[in-house]
Amino acid sequence: MKGFVGLCFFLPGILFAEINPWNLRPDVRILTRKEVSHIVMERRPDHYRVNLIVSERFPYNYKALSHPFFFRMEDEKKAFELANQMDKYLDSGKAFTITLNGSEIQTLVWGEP
Repeated sequence: MKGFVGLCFFLPGILFAEINPWNLRPDVRILTRKEVSHIVMERRPDHYRVNLIVSERFPYNYKALSHPFFFRMEDEKKAFELANQMDKYLDSGKAFTITLNGSEIQTLVWGEP
């Protein structure tokens, strides 16, 4: 009985715990509308880019510069659709997780891990 009461007491804390961004690998970022200030499309000679202008994580965001992270897209229409989809997703209050290779976004996971 004591084990059941203990499980009922601690289980909700584990299930609803927030992910600490400082425990993530350096190449993984969880982005919300607070971190993404702009979504910009850019044309390059051989491809299109969807740039996310991202600010630093919480304790350092008041004194740091913004960083552009980008998706490399082959088609302008697909780039425009991705930019609109990300904008609507962020406006709904949700977050997504990206994995970086330098400044280029390698993977995008809708929702937190």
